[in-house]
Amino acid sequence: MTNIELIKQLIKRLKKFSWLILLLAIGFAGFFYYMAKQSLVLYTSKATVFPLNSSGDNSVTSSTISNILGLSDAPKSFSGEASINIVELATSRRTREAVAMERIPSMQNKSIAQLLIEEHNRHTGFMQNEKIKMPQDSMQQNNIGSSLLKGGFSAKINKNGILELYYSNTSTDLVRAVSYVYIDKISSFYIDLKKKKAQIDFEFAVKKADSLLVVLNSLDQRAIALDESTFFTNEDLKRYSLPKQNLMQDKSTVQSQYYYAVNNREAAAYKLQKETPIIEPLDKPEPPFDSSQKSSTFYILIGFMLGLILGIILVSFKIINRFLGEELNKAIEKATRPKPVPADAPLK
Repeated sequence: MTNIELIKQLIKRLKKFSWLILLLAIGFAGFFYYMAKQSLVLYTSKATVFPLNSSGDNSVTSSTISNILGLSDAPKSFSGEASINIVELATSRRTREAVAMERIPSMQNKSIAQLLIEEHNRHTGFMQNEKIKMPQDSMQQNNIGSSLLKGGFSAKINKNGILELYYSNTSTDLVRAVSYVYIDKISSFYIDLKKKKAQIDFEFAVKKADSLLVVLNSLDQRAIALDESTFFTNEDLKRYSLPKQNLMQDKSTVQSQYYYAVNNREAAAYKLQKETPIIEPLDKPEPPFDSSQKSSTFYILIGFMLGLILGIILVSFKIINRFLGEELNKAIEKATRPKPVPADAPLK
């Protein structure tokens, strides 16, 4: 069978069984349509938060929280703000576990971890999630809840410097509850961080100022002792004038340090007393939420094309198999056929 004969037979057979190919294509398209409709509908909330008392541009950077802490208006002499990536904090395990442990009074006072496991188990079955057995230990529940939150939560900084929080789930009630808990936990963390950092800075500034004051008093005592020991001496002599000059230089240096230490102490006290909310929702995570599901049209096209390909292969398999068998036999015969001996070849 030549290649041209093969093509003619294939076209003839495809025309003859075109109804079967079309039937397979329609069947696969219907099956993929069913798969698309069986997929879960995810609802996604979007919340944007911003700092209440940030700097003049009201922007939140992704690398520091100095602006979101609302402390940029403090005296410039005090430095050393806490630095942390706010996006990593929002998606950290610490935050997820704190959210998973929170209980929702409107949902039978169950923890978010329990609610997530129950919602997960409602959508198990063919080509869907595997069922999760509810652990009796609360720590195990929180670990599972933290893992489930990780797949549905994301955070980013938009082009305007505003923090955006997204959470997706199959339950609109859970989407709303979890989103608000996330905002509360992030805000609470920053409030605690501000207080802790301000307390540490204040204690350090107080100790530094007190230690410099002790040094100043010590220098004064040395100066008094030097005066009392040099009543009738020639002050132009180096051995009497140099100690006084050195004491004056040391005192001037320590006084300068003490001035900055007192300034830092007042700045630290100001920060310690400043207790304001850190972030406030600009766009609250309220319905209607964005919903997403697998595209039925896309799945129908994939199923239809797959059915066509399988139908063509199934219908053409017999002819192609026969053609390959003939070609293989020809190759074997050609390989095993003895080569003709030339007439002028020498006899062995």
